[in-house]
Amino acid sequence: MKLKLVATTIVMTALLAWLCDAGLYLNRATPPSTEPAHHDLVAFDVDPSWIKAGNPTFRATEVSRSPGGRQVVGLWACDGPTIFEWSFALDETVHLLEGEVEVQYLGRQFKLRPGSTATFHAGTKAVWTIPEKAKKLFKLEHPGKLVLLWRQLFPPSPS
Repeated sequence: MKLKLVATTIVMTALLAWLCDAGLYLNRATPPSTEPAHHDLVAFDVDPSWIKAGNPTFRATEVSRSPGGRQVVGLWACDGPTIFEWSFALDETVHLLEGEVEVQYLGRQFKLRPGSTATFHAGTKAVWTIPEKAKKLFKLEHPGKLVLLWRQLFPPSPS
């Protein structure tokens, strides 16, 4: 009898959580587009200690945000030449649209060219070398506290 009550409680709790999640999504979701939107890139500053060489100009804009705010999609651009270290506060997946970037990350070095995609984890740093300019689409995502703790306990080993 107790097992049946526990199972029923678990199912009802899961159903309630699912309904609340759906309700929140429907309440906060971006409405469908009826015309194109334009998002201007806006200049912003970074911590000066991040800049290793050059005098870069950074610009970005947020294009969309998930209803719960856990994911953000946007555009980012940098005019070089420059070398800088970027600290990732959230997980970030980038897709290079223009230019070329040489990246040093987790003990490896690779190049991003138009059409290239790369993922960086929250709490890590990468050194970016931009010979001329770069423009990327980015997706930021908060991985959650449990994942952040897991990564602290078991960090990826540089290859």
